[in-house]
Amino acid sequence: MRNKSKRTRMRLGQTIVAEREHVESESERMLARKKAHRRQTTSILIVTLMLLILGLAFYLGMKELAITPEITDENTASYQIRAEVVDEDRRGQISSRVRAYIADLEQDLRDLGLTVIKVTLPTGASRALYVDIEGQEAYYKVDIDRDAATTAEDIERMSRYLAEKDLHPEYVDVRVEGRAYYK
Repeated sequence: MRNKSKRTRMRLGQTIVAEREHVESESERMLARKKAHRRQTTSILIVTLMLLILGLAFYLGMKELAITPEITDENTASYQIRAEVVDEDRRGQISSRVRAYIADLEQDLRDLGLTVIKVTLPTGASRALYVDIEGQEAYYKVDIDRDAATTAEDIERMSRYLAEKDLHPEYVDVRVEGRAYYK
């Protein structure tokens, strides 16, 4: 009787080995589906990351190549820098912002009766400039983040003060508004 009950559960013409292959193939199909789903998810993530990296590279490249608009202020646009500009880093690339600041400062100092003979971009100082004034021993440390007109007024006041007191410092620091330091 035992053999007869096994035959009833098995389909006609089916062997025990065929039953195992059938079970294995279903579990293999499930695993194959999971792998395919993982591959699809991974592919989507990789494509998304690649697009993100390409977009970031494009953005940084465009930002690097961006041309800053020319200064349209009629006083500065026509004014050429007359002073010698020395780059201590010797990179040879002075930004348009620094050039515009030098032009503004030189013009403002000229309006106050002082002549700039040399502007130095010191090594390691990204926002500082050293300005040499004609007829003065000291050079002036200035900050390009300050307004050029205000800086010019501070330089003019300090040059008068040094002349009145007959002081001969090595340099005068006018990078802080309302204060001046000399050494």
